[in-house]
Amino acid sequence: MNWSDPKAARGVLGENVRRLRKAKQFSQERLAELTELDQPHISEIEAGLINLTLDNVQALAVALGVEPSDLLKPPH
Repeated sequence: MNWSDPKAARGVLGENVRRLRKAKQFSQERLAELTELDQPHISEIEAGLINLTLDNVQALAVALGVEPSDLLKPPH
C-alpha cells in the first residue's frame, strides 16, 4: 500500500466499507440510514471516489462495529 497516493487510501477504505457492509448484510441504503449519509454518498465511498471527513469515517466505523483505523487497513 502506497500511503502517499490518496486514491489508493480511498480505495482501501472503500473496499473495507463494502466488505464490512456486506458481512453485516446491510444494503447501502441501510448503512446510509445508520450514518446519516445518503445512499449515493455510500456508493461513492465504496468506489473510492471521495475524500471523507474524520466525522464520516467515525460514523461508518460505529455503524459497522469496527474501530476507525480498521477501515484503513489494507487487505491481506
